[in-house]
Amino acid sequence: MGPDSKSEALRSVQALRLVISAALFVAAASAAAQSAQSSIYSCTANGRTYSGDRPPAECANSDIRELNRDGSLRRLIPRPLSVEEQRARALEAKKRLEDEERMMSQRRRDRSLLEAYANEDEIEAARTKALDSSQVVIARSSQRIENLKIEKKRLDDESEFYKKREVPDSIKRGYILNTQSVSAEERVIAEARAEMQRINERFDAEKKRFRELLAQGARPVQRNPEPDILLDPRFRGK
Repeated sequence: MGPDSKSEALRSVQALRLVISAALFVAAASAAAQSAQSSIYSCTANGRTYSGDRPPAECANSDIRELNRDGSLRRLIPRPLSVEEQRARALEAKKRLEDEERMMSQRRRDRSLLEAYANEDEIEAARTKALDSSQVVIARSSQRIENLKIEKKRLDDESEFYKKREVPDSIKRGYILNTQSVSAEERVIAEARAEMQRINERFDAEKKRFRELLAQGARPVQRNPEPDILLDPRFRGK
């Protein structure tokens, strides 16, 4: 082997040594980093403290502290919840969701209220309009009852001729029909009055809430005013 071949072989050996040294350094650094990042798991259960490189079996029902190698807290692993605790947490979440939905629904109603009315006079005008149909029904049925009273008086007059005789079936049927008709009209009036009560309760609640919103600083939604006719070039100067 000549001098050149020996030099080349020596350089190859040196290069191989450098590669091996570098690989060993990288492996050592990685191992050191992994060791530095490894955790210690600790908990207190049944009055005793348990620790280990992995969560101890005795910590299955306890909060576990994951510690760094220097003893500082990396994170807290909460214990698993019991069935009762899971149910309580689920009920709490359900209540929170229902409260949020109730608040959103109330905000929508408030918005609609402020869009519908500019002042309390408009609320009262809407109340009057809503009550009109029920009042018409009551007036109509009341008139029918008055007419039925007149009809009953006619039946009473006809019955006078039969004080000592059998009253004809036509008159008996007339009394029955008259009584049934009066009862029917009274039911209609009662239903209409109940509807009027519901309407009044609704508008009372809306009026109360409208006042509350104004007291809290809310304002009715501004409506588009009718444009000034003089601003329309088609009619200016006409």
